[in-house]
Amino acid sequence: MSTEKRFAFTGKEAVELQTFELGEPGEKSVKIRTVASMVSTGTEGIVFRRAFTAGNHWDQWVKYPFFPGYSAAGYVTAVGPGVSRLKVGDRVVTRNGHASASIAPEDQCYRIPEGLSFEDALWFAFAKITAMGARVARYQLGDRVAVVGAGLIGQFSARWAYAAGAAKVVVIDPVAERLRYLEGAGSFVTLAEPVAQCYEKLAEICGGELPNIVVEATGSARVFQDALKAVGRFGKLVLMTDTGTPEEQRLSGEVITRGLTIVGAHDPQERPEWNSGIIAPLFFGMCLDGRIRLNGMVSHHFSYRNPAEVYRTCMEERNTVMGVVINWEE
Repeated sequence: MSTEKRFAFTGKEAVELQTFELGEPGEKSVKIRTVASMVSTGTEGIVFRRAFTAGNHWDQWVKYPFFPGYSAAGYVTAVGPGVSRLKVGDRVVTRNGHASASIAPEDQCYRIPEGLSFEDALWFAFAKITAMGARVARYQLGDRVAVVGAGLIGQFSARWAYAAGAAKVVVIDPVAERLRYLEGAGSFVTLAEPVAQCYEKLAEICGGELPNIVVEATGSARVFQDALKAVGRFGKLVLMTDTGTPEEQRLSGEVITRGLTIVGAHDPQERPEWNSGIIAPLFFGMCLDGRIRLNGMVSHHFSYRNPAEVYRTCMEERNTVMGVVINWEE
């Protein structure tokens, strides 16, 4: 038994650093000392602000105390009975929360390969989420792709499309500061304006036709309808983000007149042929060989000691925040 620290939401816009007791790993589980964790500014922001409709699935999920976070990296410090793949000292990333130590099933820990830093490995959570969208997008060589929103989900949605061989990947966001995180990451075209104002530019960039695939990555119910109007004839819109107010999303006439397909992608939609165990080594390998570039995506580093400052920054400086890393080592 060890005494550890963790972040806890105790109410709307209320967070504290709690002490808790962590036991030893059980059957086929390991204990991990956290080096760093990464904030999901979108999901954790919605939960922190309680920015969702009463009675929906967010409301059913968020109960207090709520322990945020789903990307943590560190060292294995103990292994339970039946563990065969990992050993003490291995570097791993998990989908665990913001805490100084944690226990996770062995099959939910992903070994970090030599040459990849803890910080780069932390991006696995967002890469995995967006890989679900890449799968349902069914990218083909030469596709014309637009990604609406250049936050964390948009950043990785664009990288997967580019790595898959899309001829054009256009990333659209009215906040130019977010678009700079794509610099040096590939041959992306960026438009610093709302999607509703750039349909003509989008068609021109894509050779006279609107994109055949559009990824909606803003989490804004209002933007959904505008994104639909950016999809070309018989094209597809991939809905990658889970808004807190889904009842406010509206279809547009283009769904019928252009014969559009709308497909949603969500983190838990794993299947035998496409899951975290397959995506992790693929993503790590692409990082190491340069097909996916993470250059400069971490915008903020924080000590674990002041969680209120972490979330204040994420909420008040949303236009400049991208990767937010919590350091759990002294």
